[in-house]
Amino acid sequence: MNGARPRLPGQFDGSVAVLIDTGVAEEKPAARGADEAPGPVSGLGRLVWQLPASAVVAGFVSLALQWCVARLPIPTGSNVADALLNLTSVVLLAALLGLVAVRRWARWATPLSWAGLSALGTLPLAFLLHGSKFYLFGLSGDQFFRTQYLTRLADSPALSDGNYAEIPPYYPAGWFWVGARFANLIGFPAWAAYKPWAIITMAVAPVLAFVLWSVVVRRPVALLLAVLCGLVGLRVAAYEPYSWVVAAVLVPISVIVWQQRAASGENRSRAGWGASILAGLCLGVCAAVYTLLAFFFGAVLLTLAAAAAIADYRTTRQQPAEPSPKDPVPGWKPIWTATSRFLVSCSVALPLALLVWTPYLMRALVTPHEGNPAGHFLPKAGAFLPTPMMELSVAGLICLMGAVWILWSWHRSEIAQVLSLLVLGCYLWYLSSTLALSVGTTLLSFRAEPVLLTCLVCAGALGAWEFARWVASAWQQHHAAIVRTGFALTLVALLALSQTIPKALEDAVTPGLFAQAYATYDDTGHRAAPEPNREDGEAWNGEVLATLDQLTRTPPRDTVMLTSETQLLALRPYRGFQTVVKAYANPLADYDERRVLIDSWARSAGPHELLTALDRSRFAPPTAFVFTRQADGLHITLSRDVFPQNNSASDDVVFPAEIFASPQFSRRDVGPYTVITRR
Repeated sequence: MNGARPRLPGQFDGSVAVLIDTGVAEEKPAARGADEAPGPVSGLGRLVWQLPASAVVAGFVSLALQWCVARLPIPTGSNVADALLNLTSVVLLAALLGLVAVRRWARWATPLSWAGLSALGTLPLAFLLHGSKFYLFGLSGDQFFRTQYLTRLADSPALSDGNYAEIPPYYPAGWFWVGARFANLIGFPAWAAYKPWAIITMAVAPVLAFVLWSVVVRRPVALLLAVLCGLVGLRVAAYEPYSWVVAAVLVPISVIVWQQRAASGENRSRAGWGASILAGLCLGVCAAVYTLLAFFFGAVLLTLAAAAAIADYRTTRQQPAEPSPKDPVPGWKPIWTATSRFLVSCSVALPLALLVWTPYLMRALVTPHEGNPAGHFLPKAGAFLPTPMMELSVAGLICLMGAVWILWSWHRSEIAQVLSLLVLGCYLWYLSSTLALSVGTTLLSFRAEPVLLTCLVCAGALGAWEFARWVASAWQQHHAAIVRTGFALTLVALLALSQTIPKALEDAVTPGLFAQAYATYDDTGHRAAPEPNREDGEAWNGEVLATLDQLTRTPPRDTVMLTSETQLLALRPYRGFQTVVKAYANPLADYDERRVLIDSWARSAGPHELLTALDRSRFAPPTAFVFTRQADGLHITLSRDVFPQNNSASDDVVFPAEIFASPQFSRRDVGPYTVITRR
């Protein structure tokens, strides 16, 4: 990364801006019009109001569209939803591309772009999940844990673990806490609010990316990058929306941080500190929402600071002995400037991180705890280095174009330099995760893949834009034909990406991602499709919950439950004595000790021994039990960590029915379940 500042088409350098109105580069005076990229200072200042305003607009548009789609008479199990989605995709993408191709960016085009990008993030999920009350994968897999967390925080705004009683949260609560307030605001139970909240998050992400990219390139180019960003998120990151909303903005913010060093005179200092504050806010939000990306982004910021110090040091050493007051002083000042800006970013991020992490850190300092159980997960996606540029698909072609453009433009484009750093960082994260296996953990490297794909598709779009500019310059007499051809090819490529969203998402996560949302039973024992089957245990959800209310006579928040029927813990804010999978367990919960304790309870000689053991537990003992009733006794399922052979294995623990034969227990059989509570 050298000290010179190359200029990408449409960048503003304070004196001259390159406009691409007809595909031909044309120099204009420094006076900035509505369609030009802002300078580094004015652009950052604009973010103060545009980021929150765009997020609010995107949220309202998304919620309105979800409401409209939910009321369409679409038969469940038919292809009508797919047909309507493809129709709206054609119209929406054509409209967004029309804005990309405008000669002059009008003021009304900015809020219209916000609404269009919000619709792009909303409609695919709204149509594909039409008729279901649940988000992707229903209450299975990770979605159980996430819905349970949202349910807990909707019950009370106080930070607490998603499962265990009296334990501060380890999993970052930022997105879930805000989502819980959203659930309270609209009056939905948390499990029902999870779907609209997740879709809103997917809608807001490309809008924020557009606003941030507008600081770096012209708005039409920024809009194209945001469209691709939205499609990438839908294809690979919709299963985990709270990680995507920070991954989507991480890339343009990294570019802004690197470009601020190229401002001149007084603007250099203002832009530098502004970019540092912006990076700090992003870093803090990452720590509060998805800490894994906070470590990744922190490493990126540190690398950019080191590169800026080296580049500026080399530049200032070549200046005259008596530089002007506006120029940097040769020597150590560039190193000090880069270091201080990095420290400012960390200082801004720290309070945001501590809002979420303070309760856990204070408890962890005085309480013995296990290591990070979430790191004991190595799926196939984390065992191989991703090579999306080698795939035989439209997405693969765009990624290949991006890889070529990064390598070709590295010496002349600051954007290419930053994108190359991020791509390299993703691959280093994969390799480091493999090395971490030597100490019995991973870095969950596959979580960095959305960042990798975002970098490559954005680079591909920038490469295609430059190529279109070159073609238009070489064949000006065929400008109209070139514009028509480029519009058509781009529209077809984007439609191909949008129509493969379901398959790409299921390939990225697991088959049945959408079908499971329809097959999940709600708190009344009903589901979207097929018809409820009373042989399914979850079909008894309504009766089981009603029985628990009758027998406990206490609010769910005051009930500690021992069960492996996880849907009950997601549908109501019960406290679980043990979570179903150790990867979800809080390190402060002593998962293995609890597992041994449950085994010992099942071996109790009688009710008296069981009651004594429950009362002597150093953990808050269960006051309610929900077992699966079988001929040999009452069953629950517990997992054990067998990493790295498999991520977990499950064993049945059988409680003899007679050890609950005491007046201090109340028992009622409900369908295939037995509900037992302490009086």
